[in-house]
Amino acid sequence: MDNRDDFEYNNEEEAEMAQIHSLHINMNAVADVQKQLAKQRSLPTQSECQDCGDEIPPERQRAVPGVQYCIHCQGLQERRAKGL
Repeated sequence: MDNRDDFEYNNEEEAEMAQIHSLHINMNAVADVQKQLAKQRSLPTQSECQDCGDEIPPERQRAVPGVQYCIHCQGLQERRAKGL
């Protein structure tokens, strides 16, 4: 095996390690979202938005267990959390 073969092998190995690292990051992100959803589901579903006081439609209450915000305020919450 010459130096070129060693170089190609190292590049392939590094690419595989980068993919594995990326998978771990994604798996951790999914686990974090699952924890957040479980926490939300443990909350009582609200019929009125905690921010603006508007009624949360029954359809949203059924679709999102533990809902705390109307769709508009939920969007604002998510944008704030992302720093937008």
